[in-house]
Amino acid sequence: MIRPQSYPLGMKLIKDENTLPEKAIRPAKYGVKISLCQWVTMARRWGRILGAVAEDINCTPCLAALGLKRMENNKALSEYFLEMGYFGSIELAEKATKKLEPIPYGQIKGIAVFPLEMSPVAPDIILIYGTPSQIARLASGYLYHNGELIESRTTGFGISCLSALKPYFTDKPTFVHPGRGERILAGTDESEMFMTFPARYCESILYGLKKTHEKGTRYPVQSYMIYQPPTLKPMKNLEKKLSDF
Repeated sequence: MIRPQSYPLGMKLIKDENTLPEKAIRPAKYGVKISLCQWVTMARRWGRILGAVAEDINCTPCLAALGLKRMENNKALSEYFLEMGYFGSIELAEKATKKLEPIPYGQIKGIAVFPLEMSPVAPDIILIYGTPSQIARLASGYLYHNGELIESRTTGFGISCLSALKPYFTDKPTFVHPGRGERILAGTDESEMFMTFPARYCESILYGLKKTHEKGTRYPVQSYMIYQPPTLKPMKNLEKKLSDF
C-alpha cells in the first residue's frame, strides 16, 4: 500500500556495546569508519543486517548528538554548529541545540539497523523512506487509529540520525526531512524523506492503512480523470477539417 523503493527498516538501540546482533556487520569488515546514515542507506538498499558502536563512527556530530562519546562541555555541539556556519551567533546555535535534545552520554552504546523482513532481534524503532506522497499515505494509517497529528523534526543541515532515534524516547512518530549531511554522505535522494516511529505502532498503522485503503485513500494517488479538457484554437481549426465519413 506504500510501495517504498527501499526496505522498511528496523532499528535496535544497543545498551551494551557487546550485544550487537550476531549477524550484524560492522564497518571494520570493510576497513573503514562511517557516518551512521551510511549504514542506514546500506541496510535499506543493500538488504544487510548492520551494526555500529562509537569506535565504528567518524561523524563527530553524530557521536556527540547520540551520546556515544562524552562532550567536554555543554557548548561543544553548539560551537560546532556555529563553526560550520549554520547559525549567525552562538546564542542561536545554543537555542537550536537545546531543542534538538541530544541523547545524554552513555544511554546507548550503539545501533543495529536491518530490513524488517530480516530482523535478527525485535526492533525498537521503524524507519520507512519514501517520497512525500508515500509518507503522507503512511501517516494516514497512523492517524486513523490515533487521531494525533505527526510533527516534523528538521534542521536542514543534518543530525537526522538523532531525529531517527527520537521516537524511542518520545514514544511518538515523526517525519524527518534529511538534511545536507545525509544527502552528501549517504546518497539519500533529494526526493526522499522518512517516517520513524516506535515499533509498537506497527499493527495499528497497518490496520489504519487497510481501513483507509478500503475507503479510497490509496497510493499511488489517483488523479481525477473524468472531465472534458478545453480545446485550443488550433484544435478547433483542425476539428473543422475532420468528418465522420
